[in-house]
Formats: sequence, C-alpha cells, structure tokens
Amino acid sequence: MSTVAHSLEALGPQWFTEVLREGGYATAEVARAEAEPMVFTGAVADMARIHLGYEESGEPGPAQLIAKIRGTTEVQVGMDAAMGLYERESRFYCELAARVPVATPEIFHIGDGSDSPILMEDLGGLRAGDQVEGISVADAERTVDALADMHAAFWNAPELDLPWIARPAEGVYAGMIAQLVASGVDTLRERYAGRVSDAVLDGVAEVAPRWGEVLQRCADGPRTLVHNDCRLDNIFFAADGSPVFVDWQVVAGTRGTQDVGNLLAGSMNVEDLGDHWEPLLRRYHERLSLRGVEDYPWEQCLRDYRVNVLYPLGAGIALLGHLDIGDARGLGDAIVLRALTHVADLNSLELL
Repeated sequence: MSTVAHSLEALGPQWFTEVLREGGYATAEVARAEAEPMVFTGAVADMARIHLGYEESGEPGPAQLIAKIRGTTEVQVGMDAAMGLYERESRFYCELAARVPVATPEIFHIGDGSDSPILMEDLGGLRAGDQVEGISVADAERTVDALADMHAAFWNAPELDLPWIARPAEGVYAGMIAQLVASGVDTLRERYAGRVSDAVLDGVAEVAPRWGEVLQRCADGPRTLVHNDCRLDNIFFAADGSPVFVDWQVVAGTRGTQDVGNLLAGSMNVEDLGDHWEPLLRRYHERLSLRGVEDYPWEQCLRDYRVNVLYPLGAGIALLGHLDIGDARGLGDAIVLRALTHVADLNSLELL
C-alpha cells in the first residue's frame, strides 16, 4: 500500500464522521474508511479513492470520495515549495469554484494538505478524457463553449489580481518552463528529425533560449481567468457531454486563448486539428461576444491564438525531455508532435 494510503488511513472513521457532519453531508457515523491508492499522482500531490461505510442510524453520505494530499517525494516537495501548487488549488476551491460558470468537482472538505486532504467528488462514473487518444470535435465544441463562458465572466475582472492567482509569464513558474525548454532542444531535434520540417525545428531551437519572452508574448493583451492546464487529461464529460474541469493547481490570470491553444494544440489529433481549429476558434470568439465581451476583435483573437499554441509546445518539450509523468503512455510525444505541426501550419514563429 502506498504512503498516501497510510497517511489517509491514519485519519480514521471518526475524522471522516466529523468532517462530513460539519459540512452537512451526512448525519450517520462513518463505520469504515478504506483508502485505495490511485495509480495517478500529480506534480505535487498524491491521490486516493476513499471507500466509506456508514452505521445504519442517520443519513449516510457519499460512498466514495477522492482525497488529494501533498506528495512526499523530493521532487513533489520541491515543486510545491517553489510554485505553491497545492495552496493555489485549495484557494481556488475555497474562493472561486462556486463562481466560475463551468463544472468542477464538488468539494467536501479542504484540509491543510499535510495532515488532512482535499476531499472531492469521485468522478469515476463520468467519461474521462484521454489526451493520448485525442479529443473529438464534438467534445472540443462543448469545451470551448465552457471556456468562453468562464473567460467572459472574468474578463479583466479584479479577482485576477488576487495574490495567489498565477501569472504564467512571471516568477518561478515561467523560469522553470523556460529552463526546461532551453535544455530540451537537443532531445527535440533527435526525436523529431524527419518527422517535421527542419525549418520548424530550427525555428524552435532559435527561440528556445529566449522562451521567457515567448511566455510573455503568450500573456500580452486582455486578461481573464484561465484554467492554464486545459488539456484532455484534466477533463471529464457528463452524460450530456458537458465538460467537468479538474486540477486547478495553476489557475491563472492571462489571456483566454491560452486555454484554447493549450486544449486544441495539445489534445486534438493532427488530422482533426488541421480541419477544425479555425471553426472552433471562431465558435469560441462568437460565444465571447454573445457573453458581453465587446473589445476583442476576431483579428486579435486569431493572432493571440497563433502565439498561444507555442505554450503547449513548451510544456510538451519539458514533459518529453525531463519528466517521467506520462512517458509510458507517450503523452509527451503526442503533445509535441501535435503542437509542432500546428505551429508550422499557423506559421506561429513569425509572430515572434
């Protein structure tokens, strides 16, 4: 059994009884609380599925919950200390989740992350997105609709200046991505020589040492609230096809095409992407307008998107060359190949 399961089991049925009663989710006493470690772990967090059994007297609460707690590996501890990922997600669920016009998991408790976890709704009964498999056009349409709704609701909003909201072009986060991209260029050339044009690889290699400037260009313009890790692995789909977004650890204030570019260039297969990116982007822009955004012409949205597709490329290079997460699935390769192809098709590098 994993470390996270032991730490959660130490809380015991009485702890779950108190938490669920305090939140008004159950009156029955929890008789059994079993932690099932999940294979998936986040950048800074470990997760487990909690199976709950209740005494017969009183109203029972949920039979299963997902618990998310800070990881204990050296890499997880270091990343969380540098980037504040666990605290940012906790603050999002406390302060903004109820106000965003997109679906997020129901939250039952927010602990300190060290001795007690975030307890959230188990979405295992929903259809999970698979980034390697790729997003369908129908799912992409529903997702860009949801993104437009959220972005319009927080367009140039004062909440974007909250100190815990990330700024993707600034600070430790930007510096880490820029460093990983710059040091991953050799791996990129080796792996993709002959698979994409030399001109694109040369262009990426040329700007890689200045990736901090790329991140800044990705952030220029009107700001809104963005998920900032908007990729298919972080999305579930309800029975009616509507998306439910999870993993809000890097929620940020930047321009909205950050989410759209990340979703399409990182999660849509190359063939679909070539045929459908522009109708999807127009759909997003039109919905922004319908939701009251009046100061954002199509030409600016298109230009912003062309630059923002570089963002998932940088994340993919970092994933491919330096992180173990997703390598067994071929996630890094999928992201990079899609993003490289899209960057070439849109001639994004010329905008730099």
